[in-house]
Amino acid sequence: MKTRLEDQIRSEIEARGAISFAEFMELALYGQGGFYESPPIGESGHFITSPHVHPVFGRLVAGALESFWERLERPAPFKVLEAGAGDGTLASLILDASPLPIEYTTVERSAGAREEIGRRGIRATTELEPADAIVANELLDNLPFHRVRARSEGLVEVGVGVVAGRLAEVEIPCRDEVAAQTPPLAPGEEVAVSLEALGFVDNLANVMRNGYALLIDYGSATGESRDTHGYRKQRLVEEVLADPGSTDITAGVDFRALADRAREWKLQVFGPVRQSEALVKLGFAEWSRGERDLQAGLLQDGSGMAAVKAWGGRNEANLLVDPAGLGGLLWIVLATPGLPSPEWLQPQPDNPGADT
Repeated sequence: MKTRLEDQIRSEIEARGAISFAEFMELALYGQGGFYESPPIGESGHFITSPHVHPVFGRLVAGALESFWERLERPAPFKVLEAGAGDGTLASLILDASPLPIEYTTVERSAGAREEIGRRGIRATTELEPADAIVANELLDNLPFHRVRARSEGLVEVGVGVVAGRLAEVEIPCRDEVAAQTPPLAPGEEVAVSLEALGFVDNLANVMRNGYALLIDYGSATGESRDTHGYRKQRLVEEVLADPGSTDITAGVDFRALADRAREWKLQVFGPVRQSEALVKLGFAEWSRGERDLQAGLLQDGSGMAAVKAWGGRNEANLLVDPAGLGGLLWIVLATPGLPSPEWLQPQPDNPGADT
């Protein structure tokens, strides 16, 4: 059944011809009736991010922010900006865990998300602002991207048109600005090119005067992203054109391209490293041992149900460092010139995306 959002997409196609996949994503995710009109995350939502798995994630990210604060000579207030804050869960966890004099601001396009964040008593706005530290957790993989495909005669984009009455993939000419960001491809190969992710780095560079930005996302540390898919009700969806607005659309982030863009702005690049590595260096193992000791103590005291709850929480938290799952997320830090690398995120000498 067609929705008003699908009618809007069809109207755009009828008026201008086939649209780019990035334009389709913009409407399907962020348009009126789009997927992000209301926060779609959490146990009852379409997908779960690290802050919803266990509160220890917020505690450890707060530790990362504290390392920035120390290297910035302890500013007060410590201005923290979270881009793509969703329902505000990470913001709340950080504020609950941190003793620092944090002045916390969130950035969200979704009016529904801003309302949810406001109910938590946290400031929400729509644009990046100057800050000492900026955090973006699983934001960049949802920014609209172009799908570029190589043919023997050159590059084309995978666009969206109407074929036999249905929204369908069609090939359209590749725009020059998209082709300029496309890595070498063999005929038949396809890649996701996110001009918006690069634009996000541009915006960061414009608001960063003296500080750090922590970017956390799925993607590749050594090259381009080739995997486009969707999520609905915590299940993988391969067909993302059907019923627009009902499905998240995502592709892994090209961290090498982000790092190169950051360096063009004279920003330092630290990492990327896997989330599993970063969280362990920030104290995950010590926290886990403490929870295990707590569980043993509860059992000795005869508090069986509390011990089971502690055991269950520790098992849930282990998902954060599982290399096959959330532990495979990449963490990268951008910093203004002259600032040192955090001790928990040292450059990797065998990683071509890292500064040395």
